[in-house]
Amino acid sequence: MLVLAESALTAIAAFFVKVGMNQFNFRTIFKNTILGSGIFLYGISAVIYIIALRGEELSVLFPLVSTTYIWSSLLSIKFLKEKMTVGKWLSVIGIIIGVLFIGLGS
Repeated sequence: MLVLAESALTAIAAFFVKVGMNQFNFRTIFKNTILGSGIFLYGISAVIYIIALRGEELSVLFPLVSTTYIWSSLLSIKFLKEKMTVGKWLSVIGIIIGVLFIGLGS
């Protein structure tokens, strides 16, 4: 569960970095709070992942990180108005199936 929360947080961080880069300017880089928030959330996400690694096998946890793609896709659809193709939806389904198999196998 900790890694699933971490992957959602990573997706939110990526979203903030994407939005922050739309306002990116080298002269105002330290005033860009959206970009800074994304970088900060990446750091928090890394700490959560490190904590999760203490309690479980890497071969189980690392594939769960792939759920970040699902969260980032949903955020992109909702807030960035990005379009999902059939191939992207099939990939999301494949990730969900893979995560379920890993969960059942551990």
